[in-house]
Amino acid sequence: MKKLNKINYLLIATLVVFNSCASDDNYQPQTPQTELEIRIIELFGSKTSLILPLESNFSAIPSDPNNPITQAKVDLGRFLFHETGLAKNPKMEEGMHMYSCASCHHVDAGFQSGIRQGIGEGGLGFGINGEGRHKDPQYSDEDLDVQPIRTPSALNVAYQDVMLWNGQFGATGTNEGTEASWTVCTPKENNNFGFQGVETQVIAGIDVHRLMIDAEEIIASPYKAM
Repeated sequence: MKKLNKINYLLIATLVVFNSCASDDNYQPQTPQTELEIRIIELFGSKTSLILPLESNFSAIPSDPNNPITQAKVDLGRFLFHETGLAKNPKMEEGMHMYSCASCHHVDAGFQSGIRQGIGEGGLGFGINGEGRHKDPQYSDEDLDVQPIRTPSALNVAYQDVMLWNGQFGATGTNEGTEASWTVCTPKENNNFGFQGVETQVIAGIDVHRLMIDAEEIIASPYKAM
């Protein structure tokens, strides 16, 4: 009888272990799928509204009414993103024509910096995902164009009306009524042009990232035809 009781105890213990494992494997989240779907519909109107349009469907991609998307702008932007010819205002002569948007927004890093702090002028190298970019030893820390925190992604920015981690760029939508913080003689002053975040950041970035557009050079280059 004692032997039988021991066997029964072992069977019960085994069942408890298996039941415990089964309950872990079959764990159901506290929020059912239906509740998530309802919340998505409350926020966005429908689940399908979260499906990104084709890259050529410009009418379905948000854009600033003052700067509508066109195929010509897309084609030009693809070149300018990598164009070191705009790097005409460096602090040191060694930096002339040595950096571009792609210096800090690395494609294989999700169009953000592949390192903790992106380096524009004063940076060398690249690596595979941007992780190999490093400081040029000829530059002092004070002369670097280095970002205080990791560079935000430039991917799908059409879907946000403000730019940067703190949302400081953009004059409409989210930033309406924030005019008092658009400090004169700072990059935020560019919000007074009235554009959304993407356009405002680009305008501010010309000075911040030591770029310069030479109109005569553009006219004489293949870009003129675009």
